[in-house]
Amino acid sequence: MFKNKKLEFGRDFLLYVLSFLLLIEWILPLPQVTDTGYIFLFVLVTAVFFILTFMQLPIFISALIKFGLIAFSLKIMFFEGSFLSIDWVLALFADLSQNISYLLSGQFQDLTDIFRSFLFFLLLAILSYLLFYWTVFVRRTLFFFIFTIVYVAVIDTFTLYEANYAIIRVFIVGFLLVGLSAVYRMIEKESLNEVSKSVPVRLGIMMATILILASAFAISMPKNEAVWEDPMPGIRQVLGLSGSGGSVQRIGYGTNDERLGGGFIQDTTPLFQAETTRGHYWRGETKDYYTGHGWETTTPQQGTWNEFSDYEEEDEILTAIVSFVDEEKAVFPHIFYPGEFLELDQNILNGSSFENGEGAIYDWGLDAFTTKVSVYDTDYNDVTLDYYGLTYAYPTYNLDELREITVDSITNGDIYDYYLQLPDELPDRVRELAAELIADETNVYDQAKAIERYLSGPDFEYETENVPVPQEGQDYVDQFLFDTQRGYCDNFSTSMVVLLRANDIPARWVKGFTNGNIIGSEGGIHTYEVTNGNAHSWVEVYFEGVGWVPFEPTKGYTHSFPFASDQPEFDDVMDPDEAPDMETPDMEEPDEEMLEEGEPVDEEENASGTGGTGISINLIPVLIVLTIFLLVAILYRKKIMKRFIIWRYTRREDEQVFADAYVNLLWYLKWHGYERYEGETLREYAERIDAEVGQKRMTILTEDYERILYGGIVDRDCWKNQKQRWVEVVQKITA
Repeated sequence: MFKNKKLEFGRDFLLYVLSFLLLIEWILPLPQVTDTGYIFLFVLVTAVFFILTFMQLPIFISALIKFGLIAFSLKIMFFEGSFLSIDWVLALFADLSQNISYLLSGQFQDLTDIFRSFLFFLLLAILSYLLFYWTVFVRRTLFFFIFTIVYVAVIDTFTLYEANYAIIRVFIVGFLLVGLSAVYRMIEKESLNEVSKSVPVRLGIMMATILILASAFAISMPKNEAVWEDPMPGIRQVLGLSGSGGSVQRIGYGTNDERLGGGFIQDTTPLFQAETTRGHYWRGETKDYYTGHGWETTTPQQGTWNEFSDYEEEDEILTAIVSFVDEEKAVFPHIFYPGEFLELDQNILNGSSFENGEGAIYDWGLDAFTTKVSVYDTDYNDVTLDYYGLTYAYPTYNLDELREITVDSITNGDIYDYYLQLPDELPDRVRELAAELIADETNVYDQAKAIERYLSGPDFEYETENVPVPQEGQDYVDQFLFDTQRGYCDNFSTSMVVLLRANDIPARWVKGFTNGNIIGSEGGIHTYEVTNGNAHSWVEVYFEGVGWVPFEPTKGYTHSFPFASDQPEFDDVMDPDEAPDMETPDMEEPDEEMLEEGEPVDEEENASGTGGTGISINLIPVLIVLTIFLLVAILYRKKIMKRFIIWRYTRREDEQVFADAYVNLLWYLKWHGYERYEGETLREYAERIDAEVGQKRMTILTEDYERILYGGIVDRDCWKNQKQRWVEVVQKITA
């Protein structure tokens, strides 16, 4: 492609490595935005391409090696059997031939994964040549740097890939690449042959230090929340990107849970408002069958509300009025309700009023298994309500009673049939972890709490965007528990159900909404606004004789499920006589701006107290002072070094001081770019230095040093006589 160039290994290889690091930032996001796998292999092959190109082998040999490497990589990715077998070679050539015919006929949608991977490898090989030309030959890298920034920013904006650290890496590497390219270009243009080879290295170290310090300082500083609403959801909708693009989805309540995984776009669009006395989770339905990828419903549909309502007399009976923001958002053929559903208010249905029992045009049924409440008209057609009132029972669970219940007490046959199911392919390590988590517990409640605490612990991270989709054949829960350990409510709740069932504890998956936010209060009735962003899933565990009890495993979430106990939940009980006097505050109506239960808690903000920066505010002044100190040290390093070596040697009076001071002077001269030429004697070197700094100070110093070096003559007064002259040379060098 171009003639061989005599390379300066230090300069050219450094620039080429930096361009390679920028190119890697183009490859790393691919698993998040495409179905591309084997990223490590792509990176490794690209590194070999760069090495082969830098070696400037004959074009025929280089191309032959690269095509062989591509074929070997495709063998690893797509073909079984021995590498020495001819079968995979024939299959590869057949696939390439077929795809070339697809290209010529314009059938781009029929291209196979093998051919797409081949084209990608080919593109990387070409880029290794292009970047070699841009960095080594013409020293022009700004264009590639800018395009890398744009690429990373676009990928971060429109996909699930998080480029928070990638953009920092790009800026550090890119500025180094552009800066050093400019320095090398200037040196070569001005033919500055006498410039020390260490000058660019020192400049590179200085630039890298400044960039790293600046990046660290920027990351550690507190950051205000965005003032403007994120425009991306609207832009994506205008461009027709909503709901498409592989694993990218919008948060909200959906009806199909067969394939869980992948991140989502935040959406705080208001969905409905609820008037009630307190905040509750809003149930939509439960599901029983875990497939390894998601949830399905296999229970038979049966029951009406009056046949299956099993609330206790001591349960609190409450009412709520639900109104959707607009009719188009009321698309669900079932209602949402807290606690245990009792009945709909016929006087508050879709804005119309009907007398109870007479003239009612709606009926409803509660499925005993899914707990879904569906509404029908007189012809038994599904009805979608955008405004309704309901009565519900809200139980308080007694912890002492729950702790008396064990797995062995279950007698309900339907519970065994539907709520202990697990896929046959569930990995053994999931079952082993499940058994380990409850090993020290003896009752169902404490076993469930042990699993709940584990999932909400430090090993797991709440994440909504950079959440991978399991590969074909990979279990959704296994991936979350052992590989990624990051996700949102679906990951946490599904994992808890599976871990419970692995211990023969019946559990089911519940989906609906969290409380929402209070937007108004009057007369003890609070109005909650529930948005798409409140869509949530949690867990219910079956307790024989009690029924289904809710649990919240999602990290960062609190729940509003009431539990009561005659005994404290902690082991160490304080003696009442030793307890300090404390006043019990009067209970007040909740403030509209209070944090609602059921909402995700920003743990980083709570821990740091600085708006979620994760660093104490007291460290900010220290970081500022340290950064200023380091910048001053870098900018004035030569003056600092001059004062240091003068102080170091002028205070010494021993016999060896002159020889040590002279050797250090040689290093100091080299550090400032006055390097000895190859084959140049000390006397010749000293004369050249004197020509630069004036007078014959360096020559006189060299004569005395040669007497010590070659004659072994040590004059005790030598350093006393030469000290001033040595200091003058040092000072002249940095003048």
